[in-house]
Amino acid sequence: MRTIFSLSNILSEFKYSIRLAIPLIASELTYAANGFIATIMIAHLGKNQLAANALVWSIYITVALFFIGILSAVSIMIAQSFGAKDKRSVSACFKQGLIMAIIFALPMMLIMWASPIVLVWTGQDQAVIECAKPFFYVLIWSMLPLNIIIVIEQFLLGINKTRLVMMVSIISVPISILFYYTFLFGKLGLPKLGLAGVGYSILVTNGLMALYLIGYIYFSNQFQVYKLFKKWWVVNRKILLELIRIGIPLGFMYCIEVALFAAIAIMMGTLGTTTLAAYQIAYQYMMLALMILFAMGQAATVRVGNEVGKNNRESIKLTSAVNIGIGMGFMLLFSVFYIGFAHWIIGLSIDIHEESLQSMANQATTFLPIAGVLLLTECVRLISFGSLRGLKDTKFPAIASFIGFWCIAFPAAYLLAFKFKFGGTGIWWGMVIGLFIAGMMLLIRFNRLVKRVDLVALVTKSE
Repeated sequence: MRTIFSLSNILSEFKYSIRLAIPLIASELTYAANGFIATIMIAHLGKNQLAANALVWSIYITVALFFIGILSAVSIMIAQSFGAKDKRSVSACFKQGLIMAIIFALPMMLIMWASPIVLVWTGQDQAVIECAKPFFYVLIWSMLPLNIIIVIEQFLLGINKTRLVMMVSIISVPISILFYYTFLFGKLGLPKLGLAGVGYSILVTNGLMALYLIGYIYFSNQFQVYKLFKKWWVVNRKILLELIRIGIPLGFMYCIEVALFAAIAIMMGTLGTTTLAAYQIAYQYMMLALMILFAMGQAATVRVGNEVGKNNRESIKLTSAVNIGIGMGFMLLFSVFYIGFAHWIIGLSIDIHEESLQSMANQATTFLPIAGVLLLTECVRLISFGSLRGLKDTKFPAIASFIGFWCIAFPAAYLLAFKFKFGGTGIWWGMVIGLFIAGMMLLIRFNRLVKRVDLVALVTKSE
């Protein structure tokens, strides 16, 4: 009996998946480079601004990703409908996604407004909080355009138009960097806004990109077959409820995960501003590599979703295994580099020879090799999660994340850092332990579920 895991099938799936993933990887790396460059610019403003940026970004990402998680259900359902060649359902999913984008903007704005109060409760340095406040208040207005961008990108992802997703990042990131520079430092006749300038840069860029994407898919002939904006405001109860059913666990999962990193940043802050700033530098490098895994996870979701629509169980197993293999290959390269050249890499961000930065540089150099180990555990977790998303299994990953992150990683990080006196390195190793266990749970779940799930019943048809 011929196995699906033959060399020819593996190579075929590798080519298909890598062709789908490369634009997503390029897009994610471009966005990561955007944040990386912003962090380098902010570092020139001083230690308090760098620490404030770490806190603001942690909370902003936590809030945004909860709702983005719900909106990401759009790509899951569209991928399945696209695989089943059901254009009507593709259109319905997109329209309900737009409705959700508008509804979710208000609570996101309110949370940003209240966030400075939360920082006061956690006992953060008052000088850092004062730097963070203007950043929070400007971010309020970027939420609606952000949600619209996410829905359109999820639509493009679901119909395998990943090159267009890449083009969005290629266009938006240079615009963001230009505005970072001008608003942060008061160049080209614009006012010098300091850290708040990052918020204004995000606001302007998101607004411009939302308008561009709406215009692009509205006027482009290749999308006319879906009739995306015809009565887009009409609620399709069946599709909307299914999107919410799938998306809410994803939102909680993203929130659980990123909230841990927000809590980690707060924990680092209690160890001192220097430790928090060092964490922020190492974290940025780790995120640079994680962008590849996020892209691979998205590619796995789409590929699994497509094969669900085609009712092809064996190909689902193959695509998940191949994507994990691709991801592991990438992460091994990053891990070796972060472990072997940590001192040189940190020197790219700050002057490691400056006496006032020595302590921060030494801590960041210690953190980076641990981040390299963390990347290997994240490969299995993120791609297994992406495969489960393609099967519409979102509740179990949320539970696994809660267990791995908050029942294991957080307590382990606290104990190692404060009870066993390992400080910041103890926090990092606590994360490694928790994320490894969560990854194993997801991998086992996928291998079991793919054998018994009813593929035909997974695909939701538009009324």
